Amino acid sequence: MNTTLCLALLFNGIVLGLIWSVIAIGFSLVLGVGQTINFAHGLLFTFGAYFFFSISRNTSFWIAVIAAPILVAIMSLFLEVVLVRRVYGQDPLFGLLITFGFAIAMEEVIRMVWGKAAYSVSTPIFARGQLILGNFVYSRFRILLALFALTILLLVLWFMSKTSFGAIVKAGMFNSEMISALGHNLPLLRTLVFVMGGLLAGLAGVIGAPLWSIKSGMGTDVLMPGFIIALIGGLGSIKGTIIGGLLVGITTSLAVLVIPRFTDIIPYVMLIAVLFYKPKGLYGEVTILGEVRE
Repeated sequence: MNTTLCLALLFNGIVLGLIWSVIAIGFSLVLGVGQTINFAHGLLFTFGAYFFFSISRNTSFWIAVIAAPILVAIMSLFLEVVLVRRVYGQDPLFGLLITFGFAIAMEEVIRMVWGKAAYSVSTPIFARGQLILGNFVYSRFRILLALFALTILLLVLWFMSKTSFGAIVKAGMFNSEMISALGHNLPLLRTLVFVMGGLLAGLAGVIGAPLWSIKSGMGTDVLMPGFIIALIGGLGSIKGTIIGGLLVGITTSLAVLVIPRFTDIIPYVMLIAVLFYKPKGLYGEVTILGEVRE
């Protein structure tokens, strides 16, 4: 077996897993605190990629890196205030349907604004070149994107573990109604978490834009892997989400060497296997419906 090819696929899997983890954490936070299955999360990822593409083409790379996630966060605030807030405390199916409908409608808006053609983002000058280790050659830009994604994940892990707001969010995943009983503003908490999830989706779009073709349906391609990783890692566990993302990314990438025709079903098989033995995920503290751990 070609060692160089295996290393390249391993690196690709790590990059892919880290990006999916950023997406999954935002999805997991909204699902845990708001008890809402946000099927517009992939759409927010898509807008992050499109905003990054448009801004970087007209200004600079770094301005686009900062501005695109902020614009997505503002968009997620609008989505939460206008639509999602109305279904809190109701059957999670309502949230799923309303966000799914919003995502379908906004995909058409994307096609009207940017057209149906796919776009690509050019590599910035400072990141061009290759990493060469003997016979192994790998894109320096991909490594920088992986480090960027890893930095975001570690910052979220620190924020959730070391700050009072993070403690409140984790408590809200156990029992969101108890937050109100303790004197905290539950509606505001849900709004802040939803915006935080949108910000993470926008950041993931910024990272994913240079790797994939930017198109209106790209959010659909990452939504299910993100959802699966959130369940594999376990709601309420940032560490579990990171580990789940890396497991799915690396396994899917390396499986090309063995079962290239069946790589798309690997995340689903992993989900079934994990939930069969651990219904709350690898490091989960709550179930998908927020039931407290026994």
